[in-house]
Amino acid sequence: MTERRRFSRIRKRYPVEFRVAGKTCLGFTHNLSPIGLFVCSVYFPRPGSRLWLRIKVAEGKSFLMRVEVVRSYRVPQQLTRFVPSGFCVRFDHAPEEYFQLLARLFRVAA
Repeated sequence: MTERRRFSRIRKRYPVEFRVAGKTCLGFTHNLSPIGLFVCSVYFPRPGSRLWLRIKVAEGKSFLMRVEVVRSYRVPQQLTRFVPSGFCVRFDHAPEEYFQLLARLFRVAA
């Protein structure tokens, strides 16, 4: 299978908070990239939904981002230990601090 991704991802787990239908939902990041990320969660916003997503990083710092849900993926119960369930988002707006964090993470991983 050929790789379709335009940007490499870095695996990093940060707590995530978002709102769906007026309800605050929680999850965590699975991987990060310059154009989007994958959120592991038991809540699955519909593809095409736009929402605000807050990623909480070290020392109480957090990033608020406007995102669009690109796809969601729910795996069967017996595979949840091996394959993450959640949804992919593409950024409509992400703060400069997110890209600085990403640059640091890629430098450490190299």
